[in-house]
Amino acid sequence: SIASTNHLPLHSTRLSMKNCLPRPSSTASFATSLSSTTTSQADDDNGSKKRNKKKPRIDNGNKNITTKKPRILCLHGKFQSGSSFSNKIGGARRKFAREYELDFLDGPIILSDEGSDTNADAGNENTADDDMSLAPRSWWVKSEDGKHTLIREAIDYVIQQTEIETYDAIIGFSQGGTMATALSLSGALPNVRAVVTAGAPYIAEAFNVALELSKSNSSSLTEGCDIPKLHFAGERDNLVTVDSMRELCEKGGNGKFMLHDQGHLFPTRSARVKEVLDFLEMALSEK
Repeated sequence: SIASTNHLPLHSTRLSMKNCLPRPSSTASFATSLSSTTTSQADDDNGSKKRNKKKPRIDNGNKNITTKKPRILCLHGKFQSGSSFSNKIGGARRKFAREYELDFLDGPIILSDEGSDTNADAGNENTADDDMSLAPRSWWVKSEDGKHTLIREAIDYVIQQTEIETYDAIIGFSQGGTMATALSLSGALPNVRAVVTAGAPYIAEAFNVALELSKSNSSSLTEGCDIPKLHFAGERDNLVTVDSMRELCEKGGNGKFMLHDQGHLFPTRSARVKEVLDFLEMALSEK
């Protein structure tokens, strides 16, 4: 079951993916809590009634009683969407979802399908015109002169779309991994304590925006640099160079660089998934 996996769409996006749940209207539905019960008891001396709180009855064999899981924001690559990224890492996602609540957010910019077939980020095998949850998207775009633009707007969008939630970590692929690193450095999501990326390039403009935002958020870039980060890079990646991914790791601060023998993808092999889970467990256990 992947009931704990949620898809956070644009307000105008229609959900049709069976494995993703629409975003609840409040955070109350995300947590299972044990509330105290009260009973009325007669007072033998004066006949008045007193309310006494009873401790909740906990049955260790009751699987319905659970503690709140840490929450992770998942950011897709360019020419993907929240749904397609969720589908693409299905095996890894199911293992992550045993320990964490996963929210897959759509990027703010809808792209045309042109070029998506040759872009390894895509993963949209069945992008239908009437299924906006699979429409290819991006977080920002590149101008004709080669500059990355709309990065500040993208970060503002993420803040707005996630304002009712508190996130403990961010997972990002490709452009989404660069975004995840920039978000952690900016202090825009102050509760984030771990970042995992794969196939993510270093983008100078994203780091410049993060620096500006860190000042307005009354936080220092050093605080963001101290957040533990795990960066995966593929030896056979034909879209992002290993040097660019290594630079992201070095300039993002407190990063661990992991090189795998595959291409431009988020690694889903068992050994790599275990490395992610071990990293998250260690990073999120630190106070």
